[in-house]
Amino acid sequence: MMEASADSLDPAPAESEEPADGSANNMATDGGEGPAPGDPRRGRVWQWTGIALAMLVAAAGVGGAMYKVPYVALVPGSARDTEPLVEVEGLEAFPSEGELLLTTVRVRQRPNLWEYLWLKADGDTDIVAEEDILGGRSPQENREFNLQLMTDSKSIAIAVALQELGYDSIRSNGVVIAELVEGGAAEQVLTLGDTVTAIDGVGVTTTSELIDILGAAAPGDEITLTIESFDPSGADVAARDVMVVLGSKPDDDDAAFLGVGPTDRVDLEDNFDFVVDIDSGSVGGPSAGLAFTLAVLDELTPGELTGGATVAVTGTIDVSGRVGNVGGVAQKTAAVRDLGADVFLVPAGLGEAEIDRLVDRAGDDLKIIPVETLDDALEALASLGGEVVAVEEFAASNLS
Repeated sequence: MMEASADSLDPAPAESEEPADGSANNMATDGGEGPAPGDPRRGRVWQWTGIALAMLVAAAGVGGAMYKVPYVALVPGSARDTEPLVEVEGLEAFPSEGELLLTTVRVRQRPNLWEYLWLKADGDTDIVAEEDILGGRSPQENREFNLQLMTDSKSIAIAVALQELGYDSIRSNGVVIAELVEGGAAEQVLTLGDTVTAIDGVGVTTTSELIDILGAAAPGDEITLTIESFDPSGADVAARDVMVVLGSKPDDDDAAFLGVGPTDRVDLEDNFDFVVDIDSGSVGGPSAGLAFTLAVLDELTPGELTGGATVAVTGTIDVSGRVGNVGGVAQKTAAVRDLGADVFLVPAGLGEAEIDRLVDRAGDDLKIIPVETLDDALEALASLGGEVVAVEEFAASNLS
């Protein structure tokens, strides 16, 4: 199409016959560069050339706008206070002045070519392959999957908070695969949403158990995972066994590496005379687990858990209180930095290099604090002047 347009706009060819007045000699004297200055044909050449170039540019612009690249752009999302999302019935609640911010990443799926190039140059944006986000699912299936992860994350977060307050609230019955690491051993045999219920015939009910079993293995070991697939309809699925040869951790050749981001699948003990719920709206994914746990603790205990500061939080939470890695932390850092937050609690498992990157992105006014567990997070809040002792006193009264 572009070639046809160019051909149709080519300037008229020069005369092939020599003029009788010898003007051919004059043209040769001018270097054979076309019509001489003042010749009206010279203006027509530039006019047609300009039109041709304009049409080529327009065609390229339209084509670039219509072409969708098979990538996903992760851009800074939003940060909102979690405590107004916590709903409590049957227990006294204690609203706080400080803020515990839930952080999100905005996903721009299949940007056009020009958007892709613009976003590629944005220091706060990461471009990843579409397959790394969808994991073989359609966009709708991926949406349903992430909403289910959010539902599970809220259940775990509430259960962990109640456990911290002295209630017997948690029963975990498997480990959900919430992330597959590119190039990891599990990438070719597992799917996001699969639940591991056993390794080599030994039951696995929590993330901590899975980590302990893998910690005793070595790179090159072959293990058998018992898996239940995710079904968005909620129907029961038959378990299956898959074989996996463990790789090595990127930063430790001697440590076994499955290449998954795990989170617990739990049943909650809900035989209480009160109700705690979280309204997460349309937000999906498991990365608000730690934020929700801290929000429930703050809502159910007197005083300011944040010490009155604005604290952003990201990271999954498992039933043992371990904080897990999440994606898009660089974009979340940019969002909370621009919002003016004081502190950002992030998973320590991100690694030293990534945390250094976050510190650089945070600037001088946002403090990055890596945490491995809920206890680490509470200790960090205590260092800010947060009234963490209120959590301990609540738990002591329940256990007495």
